[in-house]
Amino acid sequence: MSTGKWLLVSLRRYVLTASLGWAGAAALLPRLDEDSFGGTFAVGMATGLVGVPLLTIATMLVITLLAQRRYEPPTGGVERIRGGWMVVLPLAPLLPVALLMPLQYLIIVGTQIVYVLGVLPCQDSRDTADVLHSLADRAVPAAHRARIARAVAGLGTRPVREALVNASADEEPEVAEAALETLCTIWQRSGVVDEDLLLKMHPQAQDRVRALGVEVRSPR
Repeated sequence: MSTGKWLLVSLRRYVLTASLGWAGAAALLPRLDEDSFGGTFAVGMATGLVGVPLLTIATMLVITLLAQRRYEPPTGGVERIRGGWMVVLPLAPLLPVALLMPLQYLIIVGTQIVYVLGVLPCQDSRDTADVLHSLADRAVPAAHRARIARAVAGLGTRPVREALVNASADEEPEVAEAALETLCTIWQRSGVVDEDLLLKMHPQAQDRVRALGVEVRSPR
């Protein structure tokens, strides 16, 4: 799943989640004798179904780029990745709404929480974890593990790099070579090598990586 497709799925799911939240509000708030319900509800609908989703999707795009996760949103939702706290930012411009329409604002906040914790799509990362488990499983044929090592070249996230570093020392030469080739591809594309991962590799493999001419940098 590409970032664009992930964001599109995220938007559809958010609109659905927000729609269910506001449908519940439409049934509940009139019974609470909310003053001027019609006008505030219309404003809340516009805010909850248009403004917040667009702000949330833009925020998730920034988070995705900061986390360097082009193809695999994180397991457990956006809170699990670097910069995940930014998902609350779309709620900040809406603080005046909390003063004017506290119940509507609580609905927006509740929708955001439900969305982040239970609806945000994260299946890709689970699939990736299963693939990386197969890469380290000696019971899996070497040819298949070598294909896996080459197939994850488009990911390049920290768990993928760690798994490839371990695979580069595999007793099966075919697997070790495929893992090293993929690491070189990932690091050459990013222009930065993780120093801690590089030092875990065989000296000859380290020389091959350093020959790429990329920057060696300690992780933060």
